[in-house]
Amino acid sequence: MNGLAVFSRVLAAVAGGYACTAGLVALVAVALPAVFGMARGEAVVLASMGGFVAYLIVLVWVFATPRLVRVWAVLLGGGALVWGAALWLVVR
Repeated sequence: MNGLAVFSRVLAAVAGGYACTAGLVALVAVALPAVFGMARGEAVVLASMGGFVAYLIVLVWVFATPRLVRVWAVLLGGGALVWGAALWLVVR
C-alpha cells in the first residue's frame, strides 16, 4: 500500500466516518421521537451513545476492507442517504 492510499484510507476513516456517523446520529435522533414517541432529549442521548459504537465500527471497517473505491462509495452513498433521510424527517 503506497502513501497516497494510506492517506486516502485515513481520510475516509476520520472524515468520511465522522460525516456518515453524524448523519446516522441525526437520523436516529429525529426518527425515534417521530416513530416511537420517545422524548427528544432521550432520543438525542441514545442516538449519541450509539454513534460512538457506529463510528468505531466504521473505523475498523475502513481499514479491513481491501478495496478503497468501495470504502469511498459506501461512505459517500451512505452519508448522503442518512443525511437526506434525516433532513426529510425534519421538514415533513
